[in-house]
Amino acid sequence: MARSPRREGFSKRHRFSAHGSFGVALRSPRKLRGDAVTLHVVPGRGASTRLGIALTRRLVPLSVERNRFKRLVRDVFRRHEVKNRGLDCVVALRKPFDASLAPAFRDELRNLLDQLTAR
Repeated sequence: MARSPRREGFSKRHRFSAHGSFGVALRSPRKLRGDAVTLHVVPGRGASTRLGIALTRRLVPLSVERNRFKRLVRDVFRRHEVKNRGLDCVVALRKPFDASLAPAFRDELRNLLDQLTAR
C-alpha cells in the first residue's frame, strides 16, 4: 500500500492562542514595512516562532479573499526558516488584497522574512 504524502500542517505551537493575544506585537516598535504588508516582531516565549495575521473587512471585504490571504501567509511562513527563531510575528495588511496580486504579496512577505532572518 502506498503512503500518502506528508501534509504540511500549521501546528498550534506556531499560532497565537487567543484572538487579542498579538496586541503586544502590534504595538512593538520593531516593524518591517513593505508596500502591501507590515511585519511586526517581538521576542517570543518559546523556541518556535508564532504567527498572527491581522486584516480587516474594510481592506478585504470578501471572506473568500480573506481566507486566501491567510493561507498565502501561512504557506510562506511554513516554508521559511524564521519558524525556529523564537519570535512572535504579526503580519498586518496595509492595502487591499486581490487574488490576482497574490504572487506580489508572496514575494514581498518572503523579502520581509529574509530581512528579519538577516538581522
